[in-house]
Amino acid sequence: MKNIICSVLFLILVSCNTKQADDSKWTEEEKDLTYKECVKYAMDEKQMDIVKSDTYCQCTLNMLTSNFENKEDAEIKIKNNNRLRSMFEACEN
Repeated sequence: MKNIICSVLFLILVSCNTKQADDSKWTEEEKDLTYKECVKYAMDEKQMDIVKSDTYCQCTLNMLTSNFENKEDAEIKIKNNNRLRSMFEACEN
């Protein structure tokens, strides 16, 4: 019984994760560009080393692709709402 419950939970998690990926309209090019821009920002402005900047930027990229339709949507919404920038603070830890 326990194995069946675990299997069902696993399938639900995978299904939810797959659905989220299908909804994202971010292209690989947008993701790559956003990641590169983030690393440059993290190293230049936040004085992070390469390892810390990689971790930070993977986190911010995941947040962006999960919360915004595409790169342009993210840029417009974040530019017009300074409070949205605070969501990335969680990635600094």
